[in-house]
Amino acid sequence: MNSKISASFYKSFFDNANDGILLADLKTKKFYIGNKAVCKMLGYSIKEIQNMSVMDIHPKKDLPYVIGQFERQAAGKPGESILAGDMPTQRKDGSVFYTDISASRVKIDEKMYLMGIFRDITNRREMEQNLKDAKTAASNVLEDLGIEKTKLEIARAKEEAVLFSIGDGLLATDEKGNITLINKTAEKLLGKKKEEIMGKVLSEAIIVEDEKGIPIPFEKRPVSMALATGITTTTTTTAGPVYYYVREDKTRFPVAITATPVILDGKIIGTIEVFRDITKEKEIDKAKTEFVSLASHQLRTPTTAINWYSEMLIGEEVGSLNEKQKEYLKEIHYGNQRMIGLVDSLLSISRIELGTIAIQSGPVNLAMISDDILKELQTQINKKELEVKREYENIAPALESDYKLIRIILQNLISNAVEYTPPKGKISIGIKKTDAGAHFEVADSGCGIPQNAQSKIYTKFFRADNASSVKSDGNGLGLYLTKSVVEALDGTISFKSKEGEGTVFSVDIPNRNTAKKN
Repeated sequence: MNSKISASFYKSFFDNANDGILLADLKTKKFYIGNKAVCKMLGYSIKEIQNMSVMDIHPKKDLPYVIGQFERQAAGKPGESILAGDMPTQRKDGSVFYTDISASRVKIDEKMYLMGIFRDITNRREMEQNLKDAKTAASNVLEDLGIEKTKLEIARAKEEAVLFSIGDGLLATDEKGNITLINKTAEKLLGKKKEEIMGKVLSEAIIVEDEKGIPIPFEKRPVSMALATGITTTTTTTAGPVYYYVREDKTRFPVAITATPVILDGKIIGTIEVFRDITKEKEIDKAKTEFVSLASHQLRTPTTAINWYSEMLIGEEVGSLNEKQKEYLKEIHYGNQRMIGLVDSLLSISRIELGTIAIQSGPVNLAMISDDILKELQTQINKKELEVKREYENIAPALESDYKLIRIILQNLISNAVEYTPPKGKISIGIKKTDAGAHFEVADSGCGIPQNAQSKIYTKFFRADNASSVKSDGNGLGLYLTKSVVEALDGTISFKSKEGEGTVFSVDIPNRNTAKKN
């Protein structure tokens, strides 16, 4: 790696590292430099960081403990990483959060610094065991540094000290996807030795699967997408597929991955992939889903009873009511109907997430379902004077699928189109047969989805700002549920949208008998 590439490689990693990185003078405890992640974490600019010290980013009452931990870390051997856990850390706005700080001594230009890797653990303090990744380090990186070392060797040593001290698993590849670097944490997580995979193609050296155990094609892996597009690619646990890395012993674990392209002179020369084990996060997410399922089941009975009794009262089956009483009862009934809808959505989501949903296949007439939903929404359609266009092909009973789940998809997409389209706007519903099953589209001339919200549109409880202004009482579960149901049926969903010009949602659902054969 020549000096020019080395500098680009180092800068790319330092700027895009998920964890915060700070370099502090051993004697004065003043900061020498920080990266973007730590600035975002603390709320300070890089210039402000360079005028601060360790004492400025921790609550005053905790300074004796903080200084003690600093001295303990500073007393370590060069290259030795020492973890200080549950460190109270203070942002610029005065709010306090907790971090794990993995620190090691680094010698730069004959001066000693303490390099700290900061990880925000506020949301994980209740886990049974915090991730131990930050303990690993490259203890021998700086051993060979001496007075006679060239500037290039010192620069490379700085780079390697940062790369090997990071608490996440780290892999680097060249432009062809061949592995050129792996840190100790990655070796430990994957159960593989450096010697086993260095120089090998990433897709062959490390197996990646989805939740069902099906291998992920290399072209869909973050590294491949980063190489192809030159854009940083990230997987999350809140939306999209979950990736699993398969260890040497064939066990596997879920991962969150960030793949960043390394660009030199406008050309992609490789990638850096940072990943971490999210098993604990998945366990907590499952526990939350189980709780939601239990709570929703318990809410089902009283809401059903309220619905039944309110309908009896409104229908004056137990006595006459004056107009004011009827008005109040209708408000109660409407509010309860919304609660029933929310409970049903939460139950459907929890069943899908827990894998307990039962899919029952049978002939499904999409056109009939669409018409039934439009009939239910006719009052709202008439009130807004919406123009509704139907473009149906005769597909009944061509689609073999689950009637209830298909109805959930169409119900959410069509009701959203009606809800977010302004008066005298247009809605169109297209349904047609495909070789694999059926394709349908729901288009509207509504408020559209802002560009900065489009990547989050399928996230649970997320609502775009313009959608909230149109409908203030939404719950942000409709599209999350829709996508979950589509994927449960082995289908795909996509959309095209422009703010102020409307949205088109497209869904492809395969026949269940075809899906089973595959």
